[in-house]
Amino acid sequence: MSEEPAATAMDRHETLTVGLIVERRKAKSVWQDFVWQPVEVVTVIPPLAPWSVMREEGGTTRFFAGTFTMELFKNETVSYRMNLVAERPGIYVVLREDSSAPHGMAVALVSPSPADAEAYMEGGQAVVERVPMPPEIGAWLDAYVAAFHVDEQFRKRRRGRDKPQSGSLR
Repeated sequence: MSEEPAATAMDRHETLTVGLIVERRKAKSVWQDFVWQPVEVVTVIPPLAPWSVMREEGGTTRFFAGTFTMELFKNETVSYRMNLVAERPGIYVVLREDSSAPHGMAVALVSPSPADAEAYMEGGQAVVERVPMPPEIGAWLDAYVAAFHVDEQFRKRRRGRDKPQSGSLR
């Protein structure tokens, strides 16, 4: 007789569907029309179509950008742990201009990993922002880190191991 795993056991590759709320404000610049800002990640998904207007007032429009799947991977637990112990844990959101997307903006990433977000900062073409992490996502992420994080022991390198051996080709 085989036993089934407990219902609360976490999978090595966890996913969570979240909703994203973003704002578009009139820019005070001659070089761009709007400034986009991720505002909130929610776990209770509103019954709205992606890119629905939630509210408009004074040159600011708030959109429900849609639902997105956050993925967790066991080899990224160090990054998740850094986020959880930060003064203000967050979810990182990356927006990119895309002329084929609604309102000219597309969501490229929603992740609890600061390392994932950092990869998008290099080109300077994306909006990369941290929004507050909802407590229920924090609890989910904390449980994942507790289940899969393994501290790696520091190993000191030996001197001279990176030098070529005598008699080797130059």
